[in-house]
Amino acid sequence: LAEFLKGKANLDKIWKRFDRDGNGFIDEKELEDLIYCALCFFCTERDPNMPEPPREQCQPFVNKIIMDLKPTLDENDDGVISREEFELFGQYLNGEYEKLQKEMEQQQQQQQQQQQDKNKKVKK
Repeated sequence: LAEFLKGKANLDKIWKRFDRDGNGFIDEKELEDLIYCALCFFCTERDPNMPEPPREQCQPFVNKIIMDLKPTLDENDDGVISREEFELFGQYLNGEYEKLQKEMEQQQQQQQQQQQDKNKKVKK
């Protein structure tokens, strides 16, 4: 997942990892696993010192994301995600990762500004 989001791997690598039974589809359990892994990745990207959140703690978020994404991802409403439909998930992941990077960049800029403001006060 990290390699894909950082441009070092393609979506096929994620597909192969999460289509665990090799049937050519991502079923609901495999999608749950994928969403959970994505949440863990995003949490540790935001705070590298944070331990991986327990699955039980993330389950409500996993369920919500699946509910929000399923109508878009499962275009033919057959209950599984085909490889073609999976492309949409790749786009979703990239969009969410870009949002996270922008948030972190803004946060860093705010912290730098606060530090500069502190330094100015100390010098006066």
